[in-house]
Amino acid sequence: MRIRRSIRFQNVIPTASMADIAMLLLIFFLSTAIFRSREGLSVRLPGAYTGERIRKEQAIRIWVGPGGEVAFNDASVAPDRVGELLSAKLAANPGLLIALHADANVPYERIAALIEQLKQARAPRVAFTTTARERP
Repeated sequence: MRIRRSIRFQNVIPTASMADIAMLLLIFFLSTAIFRSREGLSVRLPGAYTGERIRKEQAIRIWVGPGGEVAFNDASVAPDRVGELLSAKLAANPGLLIALHADANVPYERIAALIEQLKQARAPRVAFTTTARERP
């Protein structure tokens, strides 16, 4: 009597090393990616001879562009909403410094209106940012 062998073919895709391959691809793409930090607005700051550096972690940045556009922490905002956004941020952390980056060509009445909103939001610390100049 002959015994018949039953041969069964199974199509199997080996997935044991799939997690290793995915991790290597993830590491490769993260290490070759370029992350660029971008400024909120293109602002040309007025110059100053003295001053101190402001740490970004301790400050809320308000940008006023040459056309009067306003950005609050790199997000574009309507100029009349700065006060309410600022008061919400200061309620969470009252020790924050407000760094005002205003273009040198912005008319002062726009800056004065923004300062009034800062007063209404009860901002305790406001700094006007400048670029460093060399002494003549």
